[in-house]
Amino acid sequence: MALFGSARDASLIRHINRELINDFIDMEIIFYKLSLEETQSNMYDESDKKVYYHPIRINALILKEDKSYIGDDSGYDQSRTGEFSFLRDDLKDKNIVIEEGDVIEYDNEFYELDEVGSSQYFAGRNPATDVGFVEGDRGEFGLSIRVTARGHVTRRNRLNIQEVRSGINKPNSIPRNL
Repeated sequence: MALFGSARDASLIRHINRELINDFIDMEIIFYKLSLEETQSNMYDESDKKVYYHPIRINALILKEDKSYIGDDSGYDQSRTGEFSFLRDDLKDKNIVIEEGDVIEYDNEFYELDEVGSSQYFAGRNPATDVGFVEGDRGEFGLSIRVTARGHVTRRNRLNIQEVRSGINKPNSIPRNL
């Protein structure tokens, strides 16, 4: 039996992480979950008009890369990637499952998620796959701490979240200088 890494130790780590991320660091993102039922797809299983559920605010640790610029004959384009880390217990409490294709809004940019993973464990053990815990030989040891999502900045007009362009003239919308 291990000396450290019991459920009581994991509870202490869980409490400290929640206090740090939610009270001291306090960086929020807006999470848009892709609604697969309402999104219409074509015969190639692609969609131009994606539909998302209502946005949810979640605290996270955020690491943004610097912008990189790519130039070719048609002009310059920019790209940026970001990494977002969430406490697994916070996601579990709010009943949120983060998957590829979901969108995160942070710092007035929209990140489409490319990969999602969780491989950081307290005491090196994941209670869900620990053989001794699953077979009932010992109590719960270890803790799955975080879920990490990586994504790239995408264009707003592809997402169908915000109105980007409209061709409708509103009444009394003549500029004042005319």
